[in-house]
Amino acid sequence: MRLTLRTLALCALVLATAPLSAQYYYLPSTANGNPGGINADSEYPVGGGLATSWTTISTAPAATPAWSSTQTLPFSFSFNGTAVTQYKVSTSGVLTFDVSATTAPGYTKAALPDASIPNNSVCIWGLASVGTNDLIVNKTFGTAPNRQHWIMFSSFGQVGSTCWTYWSIVLEESTNKIYLVDQRNSCTGSTLSLGIQVNSTTAYSVAGSPSVAIQAGTDATAADNKYYEFIPGVQLANNFIGNSVDVDDFLVLGQAPFTIKAEYLNGGSNAITSAGLNYRVNGGTPVSATVSTLNVASAATATLTHPQAWTPTAVGTYTLDFWTSNPNGQPDSDASNDTVTKQIVVVNSIAVRRPLIEVFSSSTCAPCAPANATFKTLMDQQTSGDYNYLKYQMSWPGTGDPYYTTEGGAKRQLYGVNSVPNAQIDGGWNGHAGQITQPILSQFKAVPSFINLAGYYTIDATAQKVDMVINTTPLVSTSKALSLQVAIYEKSTSQNAKSNGETTFYHVMKKMVPSEAGTTLTNLTDGVMQTANLSYTFNGSYTLPANATAPVNHASAHTVEDFSDLGVMVWIQDMATKEVYQSVDLTQSGIGTGEQGLGSVRVFPNPTSDLVRVDLSGVTGACTYRLVNALGQVVAAGTAQGGAELTLSVAQWTSGLYFVQVEAEGRTQTLPLQVLR
Repeated sequence: MRLTLRTLALCALVLATAPLSAQYYYLPSTANGNPGGINADSEYPVGGGLATSWTTISTAPAATPAWSSTQTLPFSFSFNGTAVTQYKVSTSGVLTFDVSATTAPGYTKAALPDASIPNNSVCIWGLASVGTNDLIVNKTFGTAPNRQHWIMFSSFGQVGSTCWTYWSIVLEESTNKIYLVDQRNSCTGSTLSLGIQVNSTTAYSVAGSPSVAIQAGTDATAADNKYYEFIPGVQLANNFIGNSVDVDDFLVLGQAPFTIKAEYLNGGSNAITSAGLNYRVNGGTPVSATVSTLNVASAATATLTHPQAWTPTAVGTYTLDFWTSNPNGQPDSDASNDTVTKQIVVVNSIAVRRPLIEVFSSSTCAPCAPANATFKTLMDQQTSGDYNYLKYQMSWPGTGDPYYTTEGGAKRQLYGVNSVPNAQIDGGWNGHAGQITQPILSQFKAVPSFINLAGYYTIDATAQKVDMVINTTPLVSTSKALSLQVAIYEKSTSQNAKSNGETTFYHVMKKMVPSEAGTTLTNLTDGVMQTANLSYTFNGSYTLPANATAPVNHASAHTVEDFSDLGVMVWIQDMATKEVYQSVDLTQSGIGTGEQGLGSVRVFPNPTSDLVRVDLSGVTGACTYRLVNALGQVVAAGTAQGGAELTLSVAQWTSGLYFVQVEAEGRTQTLPLQVLR
């Protein structure tokens, strides 16, 4: 978890001749979110999910740029040192306080200042109202004297492009700050001209204008939003701004000492060549040093490394404070943003992470077909158990996928997904499912986990029942409430084929157990395994809904095409942050569909820490055996003679869940075995 005191960066200012009475400088955000956090509305089209409390001020489409109706500000506001009370907005992305302006700026953007932009304007220039959903709306958030007035370009386009993007201009009460918020985007390679124009000779632009890249992704929440904060006044001289502590969330005690680093931004006008670096652990004695070899230019971000490493004395949770002092030998111009804090967990060991990819798709989505093919090829290249994936079939476009479920819809709401194909990786990557690459997968694989997860399931096809045993073993004690998420899925389906050309669909979620809310895990204790015994019985008979408008009712029917083809996906998730800490694709055990068990094989003692005995007294003739770990890897194999007892040593095995599989008489029996250390 990254805790930051200030998540803003300072960039160079493009400034023409500025008036003596007022001026601006800007700070672009380096972390995701909305300014101030008071706007929590989701980013959807007007009439297609956007909160109804927004007011439409400009209709669409507009073949040529046009102004909205004149709007009155809900609070006192000063622009460039002068009080303003009204504004209007063009369909080309320009807000002006000069409501007497007649000609709206064109759809072709340019550098600021520009003669086509009216005096006293704020620009997200390059947007275009070219589609029926491209509306301008406004809404006021918060309470006096700290309100924000948002003017959003909802689902806007650009000339010559079929993509969509969401941006807002935000006016803030009391501070007179102006924010340009990059909210949501499907455009690739699109750029804009961003800034403030006072008059035809004076402008303050975001560096890179008129070709500033759009950064937000498709997430309909503020989770991927970026913004630019325009601040009236003079830039401070020496101002280090703390962004984050750059130390891993989990550290292994035996790998100490640990380097202490933090990311800082030079928010002042002077380059910083020296500064004091300080840290303390759990409020203890500060560890301080002066570093005189810095060269951090104004507007630049740098990682500052403390010369003295840290060696913790025991496992546990630590609070680390890092702060700077005396940049360039002078008092910091704003000491309030010098300190950053982070909680770090020191453990004896860590688990290998098995990332979970959750894919949102539909058989009515044309782009989903090539995306799913590309994704399947990538997954087939992975070692079994290294990565896990699950598919949620969605209710759009058109009438949606017949295998859509309300539980899948709840997952869409959790992540704010409003376009397909979409994928979420461990709740921390949101993007096009067909654009996942091996480096992206490896990035998530490299993140340590503090939980081991294993288990098995059995299927009674006659009773339509799935029984699951899930073992959670934390490697650190924590009081954090986490959710044990369980999904029964079908490995391949075909009856839900519709209009996009796909004929086979993989890892399709059929039922969350007990629901999408999962099962709460509490009081996780280092090394203490918790076992969950879950069961679900599919009701009624198979049904194929005509479409997603009438999804399956699990109380009376199911959509399982073949009970022998079911799997169970399990993961541990923080439902507040959405982060997935560990996942496992459970191993099937016992007598299931297609496996006629021997019935007489017994394994004892179980659990065991030394020897395990396999009772073959009821088996006739020769047999083969395999011992498989929870990842499906064979750790031992051989042959034996029925009518006797087979003794195996497990002394060299690590703790965890294993399976003993015996084949004889043309039949197979698989039994779970717990090894303890």
